[in-house]
Amino acid sequence: MPSHPNAVFEDLFVLELANNHWGRVDRGLKIITDFGRIVRFNNVKASIKLQFREVDRFIHKDFRHREDIRYIKKTLDTRLGWEDYATLVSAIRQSGCIPMATPFDEKSVEMCVDLGIEIIKLASSDINDWFLIEHIAKTRKPVIASTGGSSMKDVDDLVRFFGNRGIPLAINHCVSLYPSEDSEVELNQIDFLRERYPQLTIGYSTHEYHDWNSSVMMAYAKGARTFERHIDIEADGIPVAKYCTLPHQADAWFKAWQKARE
Repeated sequence: MPSHPNAVFEDLFVLELANNHWGRVDRGLKIITDFGRIVRFNNVKASIKLQFREVDRFIHKDFRHREDIRYIKKTLDTRLGWEDYATLVSAIRQSGCIPMATPFDEKSVEMCVDLGIEIIKLASSDINDWFLIEHIAKTRKPVIASTGGSSMKDVDDLVRFFGNRGIPLAINHCVSLYPSEDSEVELNQIDFLRERYPQLTIGYSTHEYHDWNSSVMMAYAKGARTFERHIDIEADGIPVAKYCTLPHQADAWFKAWQKARE
């Protein structure tokens, strides 16, 4: 009997590596190794997610030399080539995790196909970028989209678009605050999304930083079935952002989820 098309999302942890490789393959490999070990130890289903950008076109030529704008500087400082990403994707597979990526432009969607990325993430900032969404849909790959900052119409349109094409879609409740306080995470949105889209897997993407136990247990009890956090390691003297999860915190996170299931 074929599995339900949404089965790929069920009980899936998305570990968002983002740009925390800082443009260094060796650092990226260390993050993958450290988290792959925690994933195997806890016997959970997890993906490690990268971010792809065609940097030369992503940043407008008139702004490319603006070192005073933090996001531009970080995007330039952390750029990697196709072969570098291929190395990281191979390592993700070898670690026992599912390769996943957020493409921020059409060229990066093509890279997802070339590298055999299995699940595509649509960033909340792109939830109404229809040129990008159309390109993603052509791949026929399962998609997870986060709702942070979006309107209800944006989400409805997205759900209808992927539903009409028979492409598996999961919707993550997300608050676009980095980091988030406990009082800001709005977990009742999980109930709202489950009632509005009963045919979909609803997840929880979070940037909170006080503990790695309570909210995942409550989110699971409310019906969230896929979970996402940013990940990083303490190494090379690079400061870890408050909203990032370290390996020992991921271990606590997985164990709390298992306790909620139990």
